[in-house]
Order: sequence, then structure tokens, then C-alpha cells
Amino acid sequence: MDLQEKLVVAMSELNEELILTLVKTMSDSGFSVSSIIAGLNEGISVVGQKFECGEYFIGDLVVSGMLYQSALSSLSPFVSEEDTLPIGKVVIGVVAGDVHDIGKDIIVSLLRSEGFEAIDLGVDVKPQQFVEAVRTYLPDVLLLSSFLGLAIVSMQETIDQLAEAGLRDVVPVFIGGSCTSEFYCEQIHADGWAYDTATTLAFCKKIIEDKYGRK
Repeated sequence: MDLQEKLVVAMSELNEELILTLVKTMSDSGFSVSSIIAGLNEGISVVGQKFECGEYFIGDLVVSGMLYQSALSSLSPFVSEEDTLPIGKVVIGVVAGDVHDIGKDIIVSLLRSEGFEAIDLGVDVKPQQFVEAVRTYLPDVLLLSSFLGLAIVSMQETIDQLAEAGLRDVVPVFIGGSCTSEFYCEQIHADGWAYDTATTLAFCKKIIEDKYGRK
């Protein structure tokens, strides 16, 4: 098993000491930042899969987000200072009535590591705030996140207000979090949904590929 494979396993097993040791060893050994982040991303995707099948719980997701952020922080001295153009722009926020931000924070980190400009509006974001953000930033994707089932109403209101503002056709809307489902996605006329980070990231990449012809 090579170092990158070991990093994937360490991340998936939430082994903080080993994660940080491997990140440093890989950096010192000449691994690129992107390859290290790829290992972290793959590992945290496994965490999401374990959560979906009931092997991991909410507390484990919280820990995985903290470990991911810690690993990225330890990488910061090795990141190039050169300015690079983002491959795409995403606006994301936890909808009104909810303040659970673990999933959102993980997605923001993943998007940024993949070269996206991720504009994080925070938690308890009102529908009008999303509308103003779409009008201001003209994102390629709008991500609405929530953990609580009641927040589906806020997602619906956000999509309705986008339509009223004439912006619904400007940006695809993707809903994510444990409260979402295919049924709710169709009911509120969103463009996609997911429980997991991998599907969310894949959706954003597909939008960019279709829109700009780049991956």
C-alpha cells in the first residue's frame, strides 16, 4: 500500500495522528498538494458512505470535517502562492431555519480543493439572501444545504423567490443534506439532490463540463 492509499484509509478511519503524519511525509517526499488533497477527498467520501450504511453516525461526520480542515491547514505552507482562475463558481448556504453546517463545510472544502470558487453564505440563510447572492455573484451552481426536515419549506421558498426574481433559469439549484430525497427534489423543482459529498461534487463538475467544456 503506497502513501496515498494509506492516507485514504487513515481518513476513512478517522485516524487523526496518522492523517497528519502522512500529510507531512507526503509533502516532504515531493507529493503534489493536489494528489494529497485527492487522497483526503477519497477518504472523506468513504466516511460519507459509511454514514449512509449506518456504520458511522453524525458525530463521526463532525469529526471527519474537523480532521479534514486540520489536514488542509497543515498543507497550507506547501500551497503555491500563484493566482489561479477557478474552474467554476458556486454559492452555498444552509437554508433558513437550520444551523447544522458540518456537511456544508465539508462540501466547501472539497469544492475549493477541486479549484472552485465557493462563496459560503453561512447558516440560517433567508431566501432573499440567496436571491441577492445569485444576482451579485452569478454562480454556475447554487447549493442549498439542510439537515432538518422542516427546512424543505425554506428550500421551496428560495426556489420560488428565484423564479419571482427572474433568476431561476440562470442557475441550476442542487439540494443536499439528510433531509433531502428524490421525492422532495421533484416536489420543489430542484435540479439535483444528494445525501453524500461525492454526488454533490460530481454534479458541480458536470455543470462546469457542460457549460464550459472543461473538467
